[in-house]
Amino acid sequence: MGKLKKIILFFVLCLSVLGAEESPNRVNSAAEKIKEIDKQIQELELKRKNLETLKQTFIKNQNVSRPKVGLVLSGGGAKGAAHIGVLKTLEKYQIPIDYIVGTSAGSIIAAMYSVGYTPDEIEKVVTDIQFYDLFKNSSSRDLEGIVQKTQSNKYPLNIALTKDYNLSLPMGVLNGEYIYLELKKIFARAENVTDFKDFPIPFRAMTTNLQTGESVEINSGDLALATLKSMAIPTFLDPIREGDNYYVDGGVADNFPVLQAINMGADIVIGVDIAAEPIVITDNSNIIQILDKLSTYTGDRNTEIQTNYPDILITPDVKKHSTLDFDNLPKLVEEGQIASEKVDYALSKLTDKERYNEINLKKEQMRNRKFDIKNVKLSGNDLLTTKEVEKLRPEKGDLTVSELNLWTEKIFAKNFVDRVFYTVDGDTVNFTVREKLETKLKAGLFYVSNYGAGLEAVAEIPVFNKFNLSQKNYTLKAEFSKYPKISLTDMTQYNVWDHKLLVSAEVGYGLNPIFLYKGGDNVSTYENNTFETSLSIGTTIFNDIIAGYTLSYKNMETNYSSGEKIKNFSYFKKDGSYFTNTFSFYYDTMNQSEYATKGGQGLLQVFSETNAKEGNSFEGYSAMATKYFQLSSNWSLNAGLSGGQMYNAENTPLSELFNLGGLRSNPIRRNYSFVGLPISSVYTDNFFIGSLGLQYTVAQNLYLSLNYNAGTYNYYSGFGSEKGIWDMEKQGYGIGIGWDTFLGPMDFSISNNVLNNEALFQVHIGYVF
Repeated sequence: MGKLKKIILFFVLCLSVLGAEESPNRVNSAAEKIKEIDKQIQELELKRKNLETLKQTFIKNQNVSRPKVGLVLSGGGAKGAAHIGVLKTLEKYQIPIDYIVGTSAGSIIAAMYSVGYTPDEIEKVVTDIQFYDLFKNSSSRDLEGIVQKTQSNKYPLNIALTKDYNLSLPMGVLNGEYIYLELKKIFARAENVTDFKDFPIPFRAMTTNLQTGESVEINSGDLALATLKSMAIPTFLDPIREGDNYYVDGGVADNFPVLQAINMGADIVIGVDIAAEPIVITDNSNIIQILDKLSTYTGDRNTEIQTNYPDILITPDVKKHSTLDFDNLPKLVEEGQIASEKVDYALSKLTDKERYNEINLKKEQMRNRKFDIKNVKLSGNDLLTTKEVEKLRPEKGDLTVSELNLWTEKIFAKNFVDRVFYTVDGDTVNFTVREKLETKLKAGLFYVSNYGAGLEAVAEIPVFNKFNLSQKNYTLKAEFSKYPKISLTDMTQYNVWDHKLLVSAEVGYGLNPIFLYKGGDNVSTYENNTFETSLSIGTTIFNDIIAGYTLSYKNMETNYSSGEKIKNFSYFKKDGSYFTNTFSFYYDTMNQSEYATKGGQGLLQVFSETNAKEGNSFEGYSAMATKYFQLSSNWSLNAGLSGGQMYNAENTPLSELFNLGGLRSNPIRRNYSFVGLPISSVYTDNFFIGSLGLQYTVAQNLYLSLNYNAGTYNYYSGFGSEKGIWDMEKQGYGIGIGWDTFLGPMDFSISNNVLNNEALFQVHIGYVF
């Protein structure tokens, strides 16, 4: 309660705190004003001096016998593929590059060329990258523990509450971890080379200091991190923090760093400009364009000036291409070749076979290698320990960069780790981590056919204790809809050897609909009010199974809501208080929480419930298992079985029966999907279902599925149509579209309706409590 009071107090005092800030009002003396003018004069004199020096450099370079050639590659996202075409032309004329500088996408191509990649190799690497796989924030599900897999819902609104009770929005849409790891693979041959002047071609990457707005050159350190700094587009990628400074895309301050190449010693500069034309604001402009315009004033101005400095300016016809057009890379490469061939008369004069071969000999000496890692150093950590990191090591002996990346991904998969960088220094690997320990506030909209729309809000408050190796999470969850719900969960994880001991307490209250159908139509709705409190204890088995026991108390009351009243509803209403004992085993190796293409999932529950007042009880079990098979890069197959049975079912409240229908299952709440049945259309004490599905990946995160299932169950609708299991068989078949978005999963399905002869359309968007 003390923490809650502080949070409330923060909001109450917010305005008064703002009002207490130091006043900006002041009186400037004449001496102070003159001092400020003198400061500006000094800055202008320094700029004049630098321009005079640049002028003398241009004059001197006219008389150089063997000029050194500098290459400058600008930023432009996917348009950076045009740089590859230019490199092919330079290779054709055997032009040695003595210095190379790049900004943003240009820094990646420039760095690859500087450490020994040929243009053809660069093209293959770039075109083979699955770019959309890199645009994610969450860790690979294959590396997550079973506890994390049960808490993987995505929400569009995700903000943090800091230790000082300040609301903190994300600094970028993506944290860039997977982009960084891809860059580590690409620059594996440069690992252990910390000074970029020691590359076969000395290299510089340009970034922008977000605190000062100044352009900054990067000439040493982790090459993958340097290029990530250079391409960290503001608001899209998290800035890279070093001390008190934050670094973002170099194009913000200097997208065409010709002067940097001259400062490195280039006598002749070849510049490749792929940047889009500056945005012109009109009445039709949107907020994104305005923010882009505001963030690129300096960079656009510098680019305009520096396009006059290269000796050879190459401008591929790509400026109107989208910076995210990764599906059209070969065309962009071709445009780079076309543009550079238009100045072949100038390029051909720079041919120098001897120097060209000398540089290529150095390039051949750069190669991927293995690393004999004997020591681990960790920085930026508060909770993570070196011992934990060492336990995550994927292999003994020498490690490849792919294995080092896997090691890094395992660290990133820790639910309190937000970002990981690494470097290799001799036999030591240095991991730098950023941990996320704040309270997380999340929310998302949802819509489900029949159920309706609503908002789900979640607050997660982590509490870590590294001394007794425990982690506690308080989770407050609420649903605002026609059927509101709220719950508070306290889960503690204890690390015991290689296992986790889980202790969880939960209290909640909610309103749940009971839909009753006649002839395939929802003709009656009742509402079940449930108060529930529970205590659970469990343990992980290996990394993919949880075994647990739950003791809970429920108090239920069911009331008529709308539609047709059932005269004998009391037959299965059975309100009252119940004690429940549940033993469960949960198994999960799916590669995705939604639309999995490989792995499997299973749940076995054995339970008993006793009426606290009357002593009547019922028992039962339920089980489900689904296996996913990857047939090709686009096709996957899934097969599943589910079933359950209750004994002494005459004592079972309707809300505690198995519930069949809808597009998604929640076996923990005894809800099972069934193609061809509307949501919550069948309540039963005995059922068996077999299912088959074929899924095709249409595009990134977009799936088309063909589904079939057959099942049998006891059926009692309340309208006199009771049937026993095996007395009938129902078959459902349909086609669906699934879209895994930042808003959460969206499912759209059309199928037969097993309750009548009509087509059944169903929609399920987001998450329901």
